[in-house]
Amino acid sequence: MKTFNILTIALFLLSNPSINAKKTAAKSNVVAIQQKPTTRQLSSAEMAIAGAAATAFGVAVMHPVDTIKTLQQTTSGAGLNMFQAGAKIINNGGIGAMYSGLGPYVTSDGCAGAFKFATYEWLKKVIKEKVPEEHQGKVIFAAAAVAFLASSVVLVPGELLKQRLQMGQITSVRQGIPYIFQKEGIRGFYTGYSGVCLRDVPYTMLELGVYDNFKSMYLKFKNRTESNKWDDLLAAAVSGGITGLLTAPLDNIKTKLTVEVGYNGFFDCLSKTVKSGGMKALFAGSVARVAWLMPFTAIYLPVYEIIKRRMEIMPVATVSSTPPSRGRAIAVKGGHIQQPNPFYRNNVLMPGGGRGRAPADPLKSLQMKSQRFAGSACF
Repeated sequence: MKTFNILTIALFLLSNPSINAKKTAAKSNVVAIQQKPTTRQLSSAEMAIAGAAATAFGVAVMHPVDTIKTLQQTTSGAGLNMFQAGAKIINNGGIGAMYSGLGPYVTSDGCAGAFKFATYEWLKKVIKEKVPEEHQGKVIFAAAAVAFLASSVVLVPGELLKQRLQMGQITSVRQGIPYIFQKEGIRGFYTGYSGVCLRDVPYTMLELGVYDNFKSMYLKFKNRTESNKWDDLLAAAVSGGITGLLTAPLDNIKTKLTVEVGYNGFFDCLSKTVKSGGMKALFAGSVARVAWLMPFTAIYLPVYEIIKRRMEIMPVATVSSTPPSRGRAIAVKGGHIQQPNPFYRNNVLMPGGGRGRAPADPLKSLQMKSQRFAGSACF
């Protein structure tokens, strides 16, 4: 249900026409006052919602490729290419096996995305205020590392459950959680934590750091100050491809620590992997990783930017408790009537024609304050 709710939020924010910045004027006989929407500063909670929705959306779309990559990185999938690994998964568990572990992964990655983006956006704000402009690009990488560490608390248990479901080591989340707790205790949910951090701290630094720096350089090259969705898409695809390839060996070791036994930490696993399969073994599943991360990053980072921009122009409160004498737009068939405020000289009074009536006397409006319809226009 949490997964469904997060995806619903993402789709709503992407498709709901009521929050578009540009609204066409309604065809009406009444002259309406059009105002350009102003942006506002998002709170940490709102940035967390945007990050959670975007991350969950991207994870859900690209999960089958992640399942193939996980199999390729284990002993049972060694030497298989993407198509062979995919065929093996489907033969053993049907098409549904491609989505094994989707529920916990979407939930944990969505929550991790909330922590990551809320922390990262707050740190970026601090950096812009405190750090000289010539050094901001470098400090952004450190901010990304801190953002991942904040998200790792919820990411690692979800990653562990996802990969054990993908490999068939547990049959469901309901069965897996008590099983892992009984066998390994609370620390069992953080098995491979060092591997995740050694993979994802550099990964997040590269992903967010390259994304923001590349976009900044690209906008300077184009002599623009604001990016559009195509700029976001290009920057995300470039950062995803570079990051996926460079961190493939780290991801490989993390997977082995999570789903296999016989390793005494990250460096022991690294040594044994190289000894048994050479340097080539470190890049097992790297093609699938890049094939997963390029579109994933190109989906979720632009989606995050779109959601964030839409939320920035959404009103803080959709229903106003302002007294009727302050003036507001009243919806009528065919458009909106801007109810003028007699107390403000700059307001444009509504013409005598059309569906609206002339403005009410200010004293009468104040007297009607407690009534349900305290406005001076009817419909």
